[in-house]
Amino acid sequence: MGNAESRMMSSAITANGMVDVPPENIAKVSTVVNGKIARITHNVLPGKYVKKGSVLALATSTELLDIQQNYLESYLKNDFLKKELVRQQQLVSENAGVEKTLQSAQNNLKMNEAVLAGLEAKLKLSNVDIASLQSGKIQEQFYVYSPISGYIKEVNINTGSNFSPTDVLFELISNEHLHVELQVFEKDAMYLKEGQKVILSGAGLSGKTEGSVFLIAKVFDDQSKAIRVHVHLNDHDAREALIPGQFLTGEIQIDEHEVKALPESSLLREPDGTYILKLKSEGEEVVFDKIEVETGAVQNGWAEILSSGSFENIVTKGAQLFAGMAGEEE
Repeated sequence: MGNAESRMMSSAITANGMVDVPPENIAKVSTVVNGKIARITHNVLPGKYVKKGSVLALATSTELLDIQQNYLESYLKNDFLKKELVRQQQLVSENAGVEKTLQSAQNNLKMNEAVLAGLEAKLKLSNVDIASLQSGKIQEQFYVYSPISGYIKEVNINTGSNFSPTDVLFELISNEHLHVELQVFEKDAMYLKEGQKVILSGAGLSGKTEGSVFLIAKVFDDQSKAIRVHVHLNDHDAREALIPGQFLTGEIQIDEHEVKALPESSLLREPDGTYILKLKSEGEEVVFDKIEVETGAVQNGWAEILSSGSFENIVTKGAQLFAGMAGEEE
């Protein structure tokens, strides 16, 4: 016979989750003009790794041709407007000009420079060589480049496809900051700390791999009542083997804490639950109550008791044998 004891015990929180990447590591590639795909770069297929700045496709656009023409006209006009402004300034300084004409020349130059800046910004977004255009060479085709280094997730176009600025042509994912997001329930949230060791397992991993908690969300999900825990993997090869969206299981190693515990030999583990035998009365007949309990961590022969109540005068040794004898007719 014995009583429950307070013991220091470390345990693991088991949680499910999935492989994830931060939003800045997902790129959806589109253009700022309407156009048509002339050619897709060889082997640009889902799963292929591409470096930042790699050419994904070659495209044509009549809209882009018009923008280049307007830019070139404004660029050439700008030189004329600058000379006209200088001429008007000189006339006014010699008292031979009109102030209103000078102001008009200044406004015309400012307006043209504003148009020029807007067109130049559009052209840069379409990867047009501005210096070449200023020399009079209009670019008939333009390239679609990869904005990040990563793996191609989706290819949404074919050669000859028409597209608009709202269309996503390619989707890429970088696993540079790939991590695992686990869902930990509210009852275990108090034990979480950044830096805790996590043992991860699941499809895609050859056995188990280690990680560590680097971020804990500050709010619970309204529906699941769980908190998001972000885990970094320590093994580079393990990160390379995982795919965003893949499900994993994690065991978060929590710090030692004081718990109420009974020896494992006290427990009656049965198909419908876990029980203990507590002394009810003694005299000519010794009577025990069979009480169902909820257990937590098990360590060094002791089991954490999560159920509330008083746990005194408990059968602490041979509970299984004792229960079996109690069930006999004699």
